Amino acid sequence: MRCDAPRWNLRPWADNYLRNAANAKAMTIDLNDPVAVLLAAFQALEQAGIGAAAYGGLALAVYGEPRETKDADLAVAGVSTAQCEAALRAAGFDMILAFDRMRFGGQFVSRLTLIGGEAGSLNTADLVEPRSSRYAHEVLARSLTGSLRQVPLQVVSPEDFVVMKVLATRERDLEDAVTVVRSLASRIDMELIEHELKALAIEIPDHDVMGRWQRARTK
Repeated sequence: MRCDAPRWNLRPWADNYLRNAANAKAMTIDLNDPVAVLLAAFQALEQAGIGAAAYGGLALAVYGEPRETKDADLAVAGVSTAQCEAALRAAGFDMILAFDRMRFGGQFVSRLTLIGGEAGSLNTADLVEPRSSRYAHEVLARSLTGSLRQVPLQVVSPEDFVVMKVLATRERDLEDAVTVVRSLASRIDMELIEHELKALAIEIPDHDVMGRWQRARTK
């Protein structure tokens, strides 16, 4: 019996499947380990010539009081999510784009769900960019060279950590900012923080920059 059903071209789908399968086989880290994820993601971006700096809970552990964190946060500037995704895939990551440059307060956040790790592990990598292009590039220019597990990487400065937490939206972010200010005391440049926040209040007028900073100062 002849079948007149249409003949679908499955070659592009098959090529994409095999390419993703190859990436999954190349992934050899435990994605449940946020430090391993952060280091691998940073190195992948660096190898592709993309500037980035560690941010979020793992940076908080450097400057303030450690808190449990499960994902990896990286500050970026002037780069598309597609470029970052390509760099991570070239390093062996497989992923799903959860959202692209979504506005959260004074920042854009892109979330990549990383899949295919050891024992089926998965995690997320958040790419965080301040909505002021000027300031986003300043964050990377001021980032400090540190290390995790004897692997070098860039980390946002403590001052920019505080400012970026004010640009975020959650109360927990303000608590993180306060933790760093209190932990470093006289070693943190409060004048720089105040200067940047005043500039950002003008550059990002729809985010209550100074109001959040005042709330942080009263905690």
